[in-house]
Amino acid sequence: MTQTITAEYLDGIREGRSMLRQFPDTDPAAALANVEATIRSGFPASSPVGQLLRGERDFWRGQLSRIR
Repeated sequence: MTQTITAEYLDGIREGRSMLRQFPDTDPAAALANVEATIRSGFPASSPVGQLLRGERDFWRGQLSRIR
């Protein structure tokens, strides 16, 4: 199955990157926990907001893997 990367997903990555630039002391683990809780609150993966949140989630996962 082929999956398409959506514009909203990429926007989520950009949003995470922007937040990290604006607040360089942001704790990636806390940011990831916050995004994951927001996803669980009811944003389906197929929705634009769901895609944005998943992009931001993946950004923070990547940040965590860089510091561990």
